[in-house]
Formats: sequence, C-alpha cells, structure tokens
Amino acid sequence: MNIAVDAMGGDHAPDEIVRGALLYRREGGASDLVLVGREEAIRKLVGAEVPPGITIRDAKDVVGMDEHPATALRRRGDTSIGVATAMVKHGEADAVVSAGNTGATMAAALLVLGRIRGIDRPALCGMLPTTKGKPACLLDAGATMDADENNIVQFARMASRFMEKVHGVDRPSVGLINVGEEPEKGGRMQLAAHALLEGAEDLNFYGNIEGRDVMRGITDICVTDGFTGNVLAKGMEGVVDVFVDGIRHDIFGGPLGKVAGLFALGGLSKFRSRMDYDPYVSAPLLGVAGISVVTHGRARANMMRRAIEVAERAVFTRLLDALGEGVASAA
Repeated sequence: MNIAVDAMGGDHAPDEIVRGALLYRREGGASDLVLVGREEAIRKLVGAEVPPGITIRDAKDVVGMDEHPATALRRRGDTSIGVATAMVKHGEADAVVSAGNTGATMAAALLVLGRIRGIDRPALCGMLPTTKGKPACLLDAGATMDADENNIVQFARMASRFMEKVHGVDRPSVGLINVGEEPEKGGRMQLAAHALLEGAEDLNFYGNIEGRDVMRGITDICVTDGFTGNVLAKGMEGVVDVFVDGIRHDIFGGPLGKVAGLFALGGLSKFRSRMDYDPYVSAPLLGVAGISVVTHGRARANMMRRAIEVAERAVFTRLLDALGEGVASAA
C-alpha cells in the first residue's frame, strides 16, 4: 500500500509532517510513504540516506492559507496537495494525507478525484473527544455549508459506514443537532431531516441532540449542515483551549500551584488522556472517489502518524466500497 503525504501542509510543516512519517515507519507501519513537497527541504529532515519505505516526490508550490483554494489549484499544477491527490487519481497512491489548508484539500479532492456516484455533496468529519472516553463523529464540519435534508441523510449514511469500518463501532447511533430534543423543534430543514432519518431503516437514529450533547457522547454520530458544524467544532476547540490554559496557569501556576499539581498529577494525567484527540482527530473527506484524509492544521509528529494510520485503515477496510454500497442500497 502506498500513501501520499502532503509534506508542506500544516502549521508545523515540513518538520513535524516528515517526523510523523518517520515515526510511522519506526513504529512498524506497513505502508510505503511518498513525501510530496519541496525535495530539498524534505531531504534535510530525512537525512542523507532515505529510510526504507519512504520516497520523495518533488512539488515546488504550496497553497497558502490566504489563497482561494480552487483558484490556486487551477492556476498552479505543482502544489504539494495537488500532486499528492493526483497520485491517488492515477493509481500511484492508495490514499493522500494532509494537515494543510482544509479548503485546498477539499478542493483538490473534488476537482481531481470527483464524487462517488450517487453522493450529492461531500462531508468533512470532525472527530471529537467525549466524556465517555470514545470519539464522536461530527459532520458536516465545514465542507457543505448549505446542506438540505437529503444531504443530511447521506451524511448520516456515510458516517455510519466510516465509524463501522475505521473505528469498529457496531451499528453507530446517529443524532441530529438541533435546538431541542423534541421532534417538533428546529427550522424547516431540521424538521424535514428528522422525518427522513426516522424513516431510514438502515440507520440507528437516536433523535435530536443539542450542542451540549456532542462531547457527552450521547450518540456516535452528530449530523448537521457544514456551517453549524464548523462553528460548533471551532467553538468547542476554543473552550477546551481556554479551559486547559486556565488549569495550567490560574490553578497550578506559581510555586504553590506547582506543589498542588504534584498531588493532582493522577487526575490531571487522566484528564489529559481523555481530552487527547491525537489518536482519532484525523478523518477522510466522505463522498469523494478516493481516500483523502484531513488532519488538524496544528498537527505534530504523533498526530500525523495517527493520520497515516487512519488512511491505511480506510483503504484496508475498503471504506470507499462501503460508502458506494450504502448509497446504492438506499436508492
């Protein structure tokens, strides 16, 4: 199996991305990796002798965070994410992984790979930690801003196959994010989506859930439109950052705080482990005709290693086939 890694994508690229690829191989990863990006910069990090199972594919350009992704990809054919995605299209790689500009990753997947037949709109998974110690799949986390009720049902079907195949969840439960638990709550789209989800026999529909329920792990899958999902995911991320920063500086800062921290070390370690999303934050863009895994822009080496493992599992479990079959069976 070959996996193309966008070595230039992410806040800490190429250093942490390359380190993550090397870590994956050192930890016994079976797939061969192709590091795509500026060859000179990558070689400095890899060393004079490229390790077994790793090759380098030169790509001179990078899509900047301030650029319009689709325009940049159309005008410049030598971007790292564009070249890496094209490798999947041409059968040179089985999957692509990137921590770079999310819009560019999505644009490359749609422009180069296209959509799975029968899928109307793609969806981006936002994998979040929960108080139950298992991840929740929030989607759409930003791919389709103006989703309608039919898109929502497709999102739920795709996420169900993803959670079954990649995360091993048996018959995952689906919650519709709304402003209340009652079936009659919400706007036109939420009411219509609720009715369709309730009537879908192939889905394990729980019912409506509220924003506070996502990180409580009430359901395995939380579906909504891309606008709501993106705002919710980033809001939660901000709250966690503020909470962790407050614990570190306000509660355990200073000499006495450091002493107190020693007594609370066990609880702090448990909390850190529960909120650590490195193992599962990465997820494929669902609905495109190829495995394109998106991970956090702040990814460091360990998160990148995990992202590569997610891509490997998605290919190994034949996720694309499962998504296609799910659409066909619902037609």
